[in-house]
Amino acid sequence: MLDLSAEHLSVVKEILNDKVPNCPVWVFGSRIKGTAKRYSDLDLAIMTKQPLTIRQLSELEMAFSESDLPFKVDIIDWASCSDNFKQCILQQYEILI
Repeated sequence: MLDLSAEHLSVVKEILNDKVPNCPVWVFGSRIKGTAKRYSDLDLAIMTKQPLTIRQLSELEMAFSESDLPFKVDIIDWASCSDNFKQCILQQYEILI
C-alpha cells in the first residue's frame, strides 16, 4: 500500500496530470514496500512507449521541486530505462494513474 498522505497524493497527481496527461504512472520503491521514512523519496515510473522529451522531464522535475512536497520525487522514464531496472520495478509496484 502506498505510504503517502492524501494531501501529498493530490499534489503528485495534479502535477502528473498537468505535465504528462494520459500517461500511466507506477509507484515503486520504499513508499510501497513499507520501508519509507517520513522524508523518503517517491519513485515514479512514467509508462511511455516512446521516451519522454527533455522538455517533459525538465518540466516534471521543476514542478515537483517547486511544489510544497517535503520529499524528493524521482522520475523514471520507462521507455528509456534498462531492462534490468525494469525487472526490479516489476517485482513490486503500484499503479498510481
